[in-house]
Amino acid sequence: MQLLNFAEWFASMRFNCLPFTILLVLFPGQISIAKELNPFNEKNFYLIVNADVQQRFDYENIHEIKADCTEAAKSSTDQLLRELSDSLMLIPEQDSYEIEIEKAKALLVCKAPRNAQKVLEGILPANRTQQKIWSTLYWQASNALMDHGNSALALRRLSEGNLQNLDQELIVVGYRADGAPLKRLALDLLAEHERLSGRCASSAKVLLAGRQTGSLGAKRLVRAIQCLEELSMDKRNNLIEKALVEAQSDQAWWLVGDILRLQLMLDLAVGEDAVIIKERLGNFAKELDDRYTQLELIRIDSNGEGEKTLLENQLRSPREPTPDVEKIKI
Repeated sequence: MQLLNFAEWFASMRFNCLPFTILLVLFPGQISIAKELNPFNEKNFYLIVNADVQQRFDYENIHEIKADCTEAAKSSTDQLLRELSDSLMLIPEQDSYEIEIEKAKALLVCKAPRNAQKVLEGILPANRTQQKIWSTLYWQASNALMDHGNSALALRRLSEGNLQNLDQELIVVGYRADGAPLKRLALDLLAEHERLSGRCASSAKVLLAGRQTGSLGAKRLVRAIQCLEELSMDKRNNLIEKALVEAQSDQAWWLVGDILRLQLMLDLAVGEDAVIIKERLGNFAKELDDRYTQLELIRIDSNGEGEKTLLENQLRSPREPTPDVEKIKI
């Protein structure tokens, strides 16, 4: 076996490795930059893994606090609810729609609607499903605060620019004694928030955008008429007639009476004689054996003292059987 000559080995290494040595001397900065730009280094990998672990921890922690709030709400422990709410707000804000939505839900359970509002205001829904969830929760938080402006804003976002969409959306507004949910159509809720915000004309426009028939449709028309003070007599009377037709179709006779009374009040308010509507309401009251309404009509009219005394005596005695309301004509 021939021994390797050291001088020959050194000369070989000098000529073979010299180009790489020159590269290291001339371009050390570029090599460092390439190393720094590599996202898959050990430090970044550690941060990514631990961020995922932190999100899972926060998500589980939110559910635990929410469960504690449910129990505290049952026993009306206000101090504990406040402490649990504060704990939720200490959880760092996450770049995750699901986690932030769960945090808002938990805050509502903890009876902290203002904090829930703050959390929801930091969320940007990315699609229609997320927008619907966001709008419903934001309405719940705002409604609990009696913040009618933001309640209306949440419902308008839910409508996606078409108010008739709200005529298909039922929203839970409370619960019965047996735990069954109480629901109302979102369109009626929006009209109510607009009215309570002092925007009565806007409330009327919302009500008139609805497409419900029967007694519900009639009630909406009545509320719209009450809001539209500047409405002409002809348009107002047309809306009232439409409301009467809808109420009669449901045989909602109490509502028919209310609509006729409303028309009488409006006519008297503008100085109308209102003879026709008085006669119409009087005939309706007689058919329904509504002696209170008959008495009110007599009080409006200065004449008829004898009839007034007769009705007052009848109201003190048992009534006669009421006629078949299905045969009522107005």
